[in-house]
Amino acid sequence: MRPSSSPLVCLALVLLCCLPALTGCTRPPDDSPRSITTTGDFSTPFQFQINNFVRRQNPAVYVSPLRPAGHRPTALFVPFRMVQQTAGALTAADQITRQFWQVWLSLNAFQTLQYEPNAGPYDPQRALYLARKQGAELVIGGYINHFIDGASGGDSSVSLAVEIYDVKSGMLIWSLAQGGLMESRKVHDFYLFSIKERNPADAPGFIVRSLAWDMGHEILYWVDPSLKPYEGGSGIFSGKGF
Repeated sequence: MRPSSSPLVCLALVLLCCLPALTGCTRPPDDSPRSITTTGDFSTPFQFQINNFVRRQNPAVYVSPLRPAGHRPTALFVPFRMVQQTAGALTAADQITRQFWQVWLSLNAFQTLQYEPNAGPYDPQRALYLARKQGAELVIGGYINHFIDGASGGDSSVSLAVEIYDVKSGMLIWSLAQGGLMESRKVHDFYLFSIKERNPADAPGFIVRSLAWDMGHEILYWVDPSLKPYEGGSGIFSGKGF
């Protein structure tokens, strides 16, 4: 009679849930399908394939307002400046900024959040001038300090700094920074079975969206303090994200 594999599967699922803790990191908010692929039987080790996650810390907030916004402001979003020397810096910065901006759009923290692709690379004074011309209350820009695209098999990492200026006064009211790493696919062997991580096709984009989700909630909580910080995910905010 063939023995049941249920205890082994249950043990593997427990380890899957604990794997981020075992590696010393937490899993990012992610609304992509959480799929687990299983192969093997008692004649060969079971193999579980899981989605990899972004390793990162909470956003570092260097400057923030003393009081809540009290309303959903209008804002102009300009392309980030690529600090790292790389080929095709303008195109890469625009693609990264668009992904970041789209996540902030989804959070609905602003009355309007217009993206101006021709305003980059980010320069605070130029961005303030454009925002005043368009009648926006805030202008948002930032810097891509570090960018490595390891594709689906290598290490990918992104480090971003975001600034928000009050257009009327010209004062910097928000300064945030955060970085994320998605390591190359690894195999974790547990004698009777193994767990193999798999990366998305666009690992850097996944990291950017994760950082945007984290930092965007800092702004969302400032706009509407009634939104409680969430429990779960990366330990920063609750609900679904990227």
